[in-house]
Order: sequence, then structure tokens, then C-alpha cells
Amino acid sequence: MAAAPAPAAAAASRAARVGLLYDERMCAHATPDGEEHPENPERLRAIWRKLNAEGVASRCVVLKAKEAEDKYIASVHSNNHIKLMKEISSKKYDSSRNKIARKYNSIYFNKGSSESAVLAAGSVIEVAEKVAAGELCSAIALVRPPGHHAEHDEAMGFCLFNNVAVAANYLLNDRPDLGIKKILIVDWDVHHGNGTQKMFYNDPRVLFFSVHRFDYGSFYPAEGDASHCFIGEEAGKGYNINVPWEHGKCGDADYVAAWDHILLPVAEAFDPDIILVSAGFDAALGDPLGGCCITPNGYALLLTKLLGFAKGRIVMALEGGYNLRSIANSVFACAKVLLGDKFTFSSPEMQPFESTWRIIQAVRNELKTCWPVLSSKLPENLSLRVKPLPSELYASSDSEPDGEDVDELSGAVSSVNVIQFADDAISDHLSKMKLDEENLAVKTASSCSTVEHHPTDLVEVDKDGSVVLSKRISDFSLAWRSDLSRTHVWYASFGSNMWKPRFLCYIQGGKADGMSIPCCGSRDTSPPRGTMWKTVPHRLLFGRSSTPCWGTGGVAFLNPEINYNEKSYVCMYKITLEQFNDILFQENRLVLEDGKNGNVVYPDSPLIGLSEVEFMSTNKAIHLEPIKDSWYSNVLYLGDEDELPTLTMTCPSSDIERYKSGELPLSPPSKTYAATLIKGLVEGEQLDADGAANYINAAAARGL
Repeated sequence: MAAAPAPAAAAASRAARVGLLYDERMCAHATPDGEEHPENPERLRAIWRKLNAEGVASRCVVLKAKEAEDKYIASVHSNNHIKLMKEISSKKYDSSRNKIARKYNSIYFNKGSSESAVLAAGSVIEVAEKVAAGELCSAIALVRPPGHHAEHDEAMGFCLFNNVAVAANYLLNDRPDLGIKKILIVDWDVHHGNGTQKMFYNDPRVLFFSVHRFDYGSFYPAEGDASHCFIGEEAGKGYNINVPWEHGKCGDADYVAAWDHILLPVAEAFDPDIILVSAGFDAALGDPLGGCCITPNGYALLLTKLLGFAKGRIVMALEGGYNLRSIANSVFACAKVLLGDKFTFSSPEMQPFESTWRIIQAVRNELKTCWPVLSSKLPENLSLRVKPLPSELYASSDSEPDGEDVDELSGAVSSVNVIQFADDAISDHLSKMKLDEENLAVKTASSCSTVEHHPTDLVEVDKDGSVVLSKRISDFSLAWRSDLSRTHVWYASFGSNMWKPRFLCYIQGGKADGMSIPCCGSRDTSPPRGTMWKTVPHRLLFGRSSTPCWGTGGVAFLNPEINYNEKSYVCMYKITLEQFNDILFQENRLVLEDGKNGNVVYPDSPLIGLSEVEFMSTNKAIHLEPIKDSWYSNVLYLGDEDELPTLTMTCPSSDIERYKSGELPLSPPSKTYAATLIKGLVEGEQLDADGAANYINAAAARGL
């Protein structure tokens, strides 16, 4: 009888069965002109350097990438999509590649994109097959471009092919001999795995679990089906689980709570044959896009908890994660777990947020008929943290040091230019994604009571339930300009301000081509510090009959009510909150000229201050009572970008009802006004001239 291996040899044997796939060829996918972007080749290289420097790579079975065959990719993607992605890097598309990329949501292409995409999909197939066959105990696939946002016929969110979905279908449908009949996909990327969800929404063989920032529907990809209410359909009902955080700053304690009270009980009942992890690390502390706070040891603990299922057969496929140091440290921690290394978990604040506990309860209630194990009673009298203050949420996510010396990927966020936002008035219990029928603003039981917890008690609920700013302008301090000049916001413009020369009139004064009267400008004439484009799920309409600036014809408004079937373009400018107020003054004709000496007279206090922004971060809108009869008296909060609030101004909900009844006219825009909008869309590279004209005409032609 052969002697048992020595402990060191046994450990080495176990270590040799952890796969680690890395291939420099996937670094060929990069921005076409070398501009900075968060999803860049250094992400893979930083991880690889870390694993080599710490001796982890040498303890693993290192694998090279293999290209995925078309027939396997076709299990989740259309033939047209596959053909385009495989040919986009060819000479055929040299002159049109960038234009095609702009048609997608947050996508770029270069001459290395096609090969990288096919290698990424093939790599996850490769490691999943080896783990399923028992050749490897577990594996990590360091792949890019990522995949979980990619849908059947569409690339989006930095993703070209849905790598994990391709591998899951391969195991289930093409390799029945491997005995994989049930797959658990755990998506811990900070963004919802919209593509993966849709691909398995009716399939009970795949239990899809996604924990992600939702922010009431405003966090990318800003789609309503990231809500906890979307649990699968038909045979797949109950096999889709979303845990949607209401805000950023969620950390180890929040994720551990979701694991312990949702994922682990269901996983035990489901009993998967293999676990595929869509391993995005953009919820890590220090990530410039995620704004959450998971530590490397936090990821290690989450992975350790999964090792108790599927005989430890786990495949990790890289998704997001955009801070080079934090992504490298986090993958390193996970690799040590798979190798069997022990670690000590400690967290300075092991308390989940109060909102986390409510969300866990809501998810369990939604799913308990499908998974009776979720009917059990949850612990009571827990010590919970309150929701982070807006000042915390608006602070840079990488401003706080962690024990792993996280540093930032400089310039990453500013280069993202096509990520959607949305808005929502979802209730405190995340109920069914239905908006209030009358107003976007939050309702209360009282017909005219002061809203609680507002720091300055300036906001009241009107008789119709609308949240209103009740203080008069003259009641504020004159020191506001100095205070608000130090705070930045994103101003989302959907009308003529989409054309930058016209927008600058509101900042620097004067008039642009087509305007009949000049603007006075802002007290702060500094140009915007950043510009980006997005789409929002609100209806664009054209109302009123004429304006002093543009003459006969309607002007643009957004319906305050969210509608996920609608998509309106917005050009976003990073400006100070002081400048935002000056634009609000000018849009509502509150700036006057002193006839005696020709000086411009501004209101002596703001309409939107820090407390109003804080209030809107929860309640999504404020109707400005002091100017309630003005055209743009409704300020909407459209979520956060770069950890800054995104605000826009439109008509109140009551005006929408007046448009519907005919009391206010819906009118197409004048040719001059429409031409200005078209210039903005074309120069912003959102649409060509014909597409922009069709977009404007379609919005003007439809009734409400």
C-alpha cells in the first residue's frame, strides 16, 4: 500500500487543483485612441502582478484562454450580434467602428475587441468545464471584457458577450455527460446583472442571485427589473433573486446579512451542482464607480460561505472592479480561500444598515412561497446603522483609506459617458415599482403635515400630497452663494441646453444662434467641470404655445413620472449648486434688470440648498412652492453620478394633468428651437441629424 502523502505534499496537491486563467491577449481590448477608461487592460495586469508577487499564481494550475465557438455563444446571443462582435475589429469597420460603439450604452471598440471578447467567453467555458469534470476543484478566470450586462442582441455596460451565461448554457446543454443539472450563479458585482437575469428568467435549472446597488432605480443599468419583485416567470418563478440596495456605502456586514438570511438558505434548498460567480469587485472599498465598502476579507468571507455548496466546485469569472489596488487585493483574498488558506475575518463595523434589514425582509416575503425556508422568523432587536448621510454618499468613494492601501484609478469616472440614470418614487418597502398616480413626490398619511426628519423643516406635504418647499425666498441667508459655490452637482438638460453654446448663455451671459433675447448668466461664470450624456426613462414632451426667447411653439419638458418604456436624452453638466440655482432663476424668469442703473438683480437666496438636495435624495422631487406657478418649478433628483447628485428641472405633475385635459396646449417646437435641440444631440454624438429630427418630431407628435 502506498504511503499517504506528507502534509506539505497533500497541500501542494490541493493547491494544484485550483485553476487560474490569464491571457495577455485579452488586454488588447482598449479604447480606440488611448483615452482613459475605467474598464482598461491594467485591470487584468494589476491582478496578475499581485498574484505572482504573493506566490499565489505558482500554486495554481495556470491556464491560457481558448476562443469560444460560435455555436456555444449562440446559446445566449443572436447570430447578428455574434457576427458584429466578431467582425467589429476587422478593417471592414475601421471607418465606422466608433460610430457603431456610440449606438450602444457604455461601449467602446478597437482592433483588439473581437479577439478579446471571444477569448473571454471561451475562457469561462474552459475553466467551468474543467471544474465540472473534476480536473480542477475550483477556478478563477481573469477575463475582460466583462459580461453580465450583455443581452441577447446587445452589448452594453462595458460587456460584449455574456461570459458566465455562455458557460452555464454550455454545461447544461452541450455537456450532459458532466452531470451538471443545476447551476447557482452568484452575481456580486455592484451593478445588476441584467443580461444574465433575462437569459435564465424562465429556467429553473439556474438559480440567479444578484446583490447590487439599485438606489430606487437610479443606479446603472437603471432598469426596473433590478427590483426584488422580479423573481422569474413560468417554470423559473422563484429562481431569480435580486437584493437591491437603496444607497451606497454598503459593506461587509450588509453583504454577510444578505448571504446568511437569503442566499445560503435558498442555496441549501436548491442544492446546486456547480456555482458560477460573476465576480465583479466594484463594490469594493475605494472603487470609483461603486461607492460601496466591501473589504478584501469581506469578499473572502462571502466566498468561504459558498464553499459549503456544490462540493466546493466554484468558478469565479471577473466582471467589474475599477480601482487597481482594491481589485487586485480582493482577487488575491479570494484566491487564498480557494487554495485553502486560513484567514481571520474582522470588521470595525459589523452592523448592517437599517435599509439592508428592510430589503432582506422584503426579498424573503416576496420569495417565501417559492422557498418555504424563507418563512422562518428573522432575528429581532438587532443593532443597525442608519442610512448614510447625503454628505457621505456625495463624498468620493475612494477618499477613505482602508487596511489594504486602496488608491484610485485616476480619471476613470470622468471618462464614462453613456451610463443611464432613472428616477423612482418607490415606497420605503420597495413595493412593486409603482409610481404614485398623482405626483412623483412622496405621499404621507397626513393631508398637510410637516415632513419629518427634514433638517431645516422647510418642506411640507401639500393637500394633494405633493412635497413642496414652503419657505419664501426672502427667508434665507445671504451667505448662500459662498456656501453653495463649494458644492458640485450634475445638471441634466433635456431641451435647448443640450447644445453647449446655448447652455453657456445661462452661465456666462449673452445669446446663442437662434435666441431672440440674451441671458444674464450666473454670478459664477466658470465653465462646467465635466460633461456627459445619458438617457432617462421619462417622457419628453413639448408644451405651451410660445416663449420670449424662441417665439411661437412649445418648449421641452420631462414628464416627472417615470416610465421604463420611454427614453429621453439628457446632456449633463458638472456645475456648482450656486450655478444650478442661477439657471433655475433664469428658467423661471426670476432675474430682473434694475431700470435705474442697468444692473442685474438676482434673488437674494437659493431655491435649492444642501438640505433640499438631501431631502430629494430620499424623496426624489421637490415642487418649489414659492414659484409654484412658474414653468420649471419642479426639481427632480435623477440619482448620483461620480458620487454627486444629478438634478433637473421640469414642470409640476399638476401641469401634466392640465396638458392631458387640454387646459394647457401641447405644441410642437418652433423650427429654431428644434434646430437647437438637434445641434445638441448631433454635436454630442448621440444621434445623427436625421435621427435627432425624428426623435424631436416623435416626442412632439404623441399625445399624453
